[in-house]
Amino acid sequence: MPSAYTYAAGTGGSIAYVQGKSVTQTSAASVTVTYPSVQTAGNLNLVAVMWGETTSTVSAVTDSKGNVYTLAVGPTQGTGLTSAIYYARNIAGGSNTVTVTFNRTAAYPNVNALEYSGLDAASPLDVGAGAVGNGTTGNSGSKTTTSANELIVGVGNPSTVFTGPGTGFTNRMINAFGGIAEDKIVNSTGSYNATATLTSGAWVMQMAAFRGSGQGSSGNPAPRVTSIAPSSGPAAGGTAVTITGTGFQSGATVAFDTTAATNVIVTSSTTITATTPAHAAGAVNVAVKNTDAQTGTLNNGYTYTSSGGGGTIAFMQSNSGPATIQAANTTVAVTYTAPQTAGDTNIVVIGWGDTTSTISSVTDSNLNTYAPAVGPTSGTGLRQSIYYATNIAGGSTTVTVTFNQAAAYPDVRILEYKGLDPTAPLDQALGAGGTGAAANSGSVSTTAASELIFGAGTSGTRFSAAGTGFTSRLINLYGNIAEDKTVNATGSYNASATDSSGVWVMQVATFKAAP
Repeated sequence: MPSAYTYAAGTGGSIAYVQGKSVTQTSAASVTVTYPSVQTAGNLNLVAVMWGETTSTVSAVTDSKGNVYTLAVGPTQGTGLTSAIYYARNIAGGSNTVTVTFNRTAAYPNVNALEYSGLDAASPLDVGAGAVGNGTTGNSGSKTTTSANELIVGVGNPSTVFTGPGTGFTNRMINAFGGIAEDKIVNSTGSYNATATLTSGAWVMQMAAFRGSGQGSSGNPAPRVTSIAPSSGPAAGGTAVTITGTGFQSGATVAFDTTAATNVIVTSSTTITATTPAHAAGAVNVAVKNTDAQTGTLNNGYTYTSSGGGGTIAFMQSNSGPATIQAANTTVAVTYTAPQTAGDTNIVVIGWGDTTSTISSVTDSNLNTYAPAVGPTSGTGLRQSIYYATNIAGGSTTVTVTFNQAAAYPDVRILEYKGLDPTAPLDQALGAGGTGAAANSGSVSTTAASELIFGAGTSGTRFSAAGTGFTSRLINLYGNIAEDKTVNATGSYNASATDSSGVWVMQVATFKAAP
């Protein structure tokens, strides 16, 4: 039966615990938690998600007020246990319900939702840690904070039950499955960890440290941009670039001159991938702006050219279906969100969760002709294929994939590109199956200088990021990825992506630019 606990507010200097609630389910694809009291605008929400297995993944954390949730720690996997901590900063006020959605029905999902005041509204997260083990004391491992006034939150997920907080921590809640949330406030920088006591058993323990109000900008150095690759591309924009430097924060934005880049992904504190906007020919500054409003600029870092190169290739749009997880189906139809441009190229990726079903046809409402690029490539209980259609007709388009029988967990990813050869764009393609956190298609050698390197992966768990140099175009409801990059020289190329450790199929297909 679902269970819920409500705890009263506490105090602790300018940082304060406001309220919290927990909900548990024996199995569910989503869990909802409603805060017991109206929330205060500008506060911080922390959502600790715990579940009793290691195959399901979190697809989304949302709430009824439209606050944006960011992963702080995890997912951390132990023996039959997984945990992740999410947070939303500078929240909207009012009554609020948080919804955690998984990629499939999760076993024993339980969610602890907490509200805090007095935390930095722009860049609250400082450091986080997570660890797993077995015994009577859960320990997250230590991290060193960078600001004096911080909130340290500890979250523990046990195979038995947590019975009390660690030394110096205040217990905020222990839910019906024994999952604990605790906190303490510190007033100096140092090395901190979270501990808690449990009945002997397996555990996952996590810690997240959040800066007090006004310390977001002072606690972090300004970002620094050192290079961008490639360093030039066409005035039409659409070039996938990798920006290198230091101090990049999650949520950072990128601008070329004064025009914002698209598809910005902060892959680490030193690397950002993005797609260039259109701009007049000439050299422009490249600026990275963190969420704390600090900016780093590489003067004349990128040059727009009037024509030429692989930069004439451009990503246009993408979509994925079905909209909800389907255990089995013989057909899947997905519609492009905007009218298509005549002469472009469609790429269709099909993934499914068995190795006996096959694709009977790929068609669309504009009667474009689809050809296989690679696949089916089989992994352990997984398959994937890539199809493409050249020189497409313009207008609204719905793509339909039909299988020879009801395929398990079918998904279809559709993408539109401009600037590819309208008659024979496909150059090389390859696929591989494997297990682990680093999915890799294997390498192919291209035969043309200007090409689109397209990668796609189907996962038994969930992909979390594109490979180095690639731009993630989508990670869908099933956790499956589509990514790309453009190159300007022949060579050996592969597609890679980061996966929650498990089985995967990864494919690469390279497409030549229009002559």
